[in-house]
Amino acid sequence: MERTDITIVGAGAVGLACAAGLSGAGLEITVVERHDRFGRETSSRNSEVVHAGIYYPAGSLKASLCVEGRRALYDLCRRAGIPHRKTGKLIVAPQESDLSHIERLKERGEANGVEGLRLLSRDEVRRLEPDVTAAGALLSPETGIFDSHSFMAHLDRAAEAVFAYNCALEGLAPAEGGWLVRIRDADGESFDFLSRVVINAAGLGAEAVARMAGIDTAAAGYTLYPCKGEYFRLQARGWRRPERLVYPPPTEISLGIHTVIDLQGGMKLGPNAFYVDEIEYSVDEGHREEFFRGAREYLPRIEEEDLTPDMAGIRPKLYREGEPVRDFVIRHEADRGLPGLVDLLGIESPGLTASPAIGKLVAGMAREALR
Repeated sequence: MERTDITIVGAGAVGLACAAGLSGAGLEITVVERHDRFGRETSSRNSEVVHAGIYYPAGSLKASLCVEGRRALYDLCRRAGIPHRKTGKLIVAPQESDLSHIERLKERGEANGVEGLRLLSRDEVRRLEPDVTAAGALLSPETGIFDSHSFMAHLDRAAEAVFAYNCALEGLAPAEGGWLVRIRDADGESFDFLSRVVINAAGLGAEAVARMAGIDTAAAGYTLYPCKGEYFRLQARGWRRPERLVYPPPTEISLGIHTVIDLQGGMKLGPNAFYVDEIEYSVDEGHREEFFRGAREYLPRIEEEDLTPDMAGIRPKLYREGEPVRDFVIRHEADRGLPGLVDLLGIESPGLTASPAIGKLVAGMAREALR
């Protein structure tokens, strides 16, 4: 039977970052991906924002890995020539009653080590962004945008790994010396091999992988709840497009419908957030009014006909609406009697920004498991 040192399930941004983080040490690494190429799900269906690290509770993995990952991501983009731009971001207070919210966000961001945060008055907002209306705002100069496809393509090239694309994970069981892994290729043929360590970076499929490994996911708190987010393209007709990203105060389950600037000069609004039972990526044109009403709070000159459906993505959340927000799960399962299994679940925003730091953290866990 063929053997490998490490198998990574999933070739999204996080799985690729894990592969890159483990490269250079002479390890045999296999990346199993059910799609025909990397980043076909959550990693390529998002705002492509480099988050600063403002929103997340101090001491959480989301906070620490976002801040570390953001710095590493900008550095990598500069070194590797990956298109990016540090646009800055305004979290606006549409009403006076929202000012206390953005003040708390500033305190949280500073506790997380976010640099340069500054509260702006109504007049300062108007001077920076003449067509944005707000009672005040929090300016985050470290927020930006980047080309996530170029980033993942760089990791795909940099990783010293065998990539098994069009291969679905079919079985995963503890075995002497590691884990028995069964995959099925595009022709329907199954293939078994032994892996000393398995990293579950399967994103939307991570709960299924954990169950396959023998974990009671409900008891472990690993149940995933797919949460869809849609985007609408926005045309700036007769008004000035914001130069910075503009966000409302966050909700319980999302960062709110915000402006998304792309590197080609276009702009979207999104995402909204609602839980779904199936994975499909259509955009409901009936949600146009929701987007229009939400954005008009801070972009009063837009018209509903300026919006056209664009794209949708789905986030793997660990909590439902009304439940406490959950942190990332990044865990070596040795204490469950499953040594050599590293699980990653609930890697939603800011997972893309945090991916370089997640890859570094998981690489350390995997090396420790190999000892």
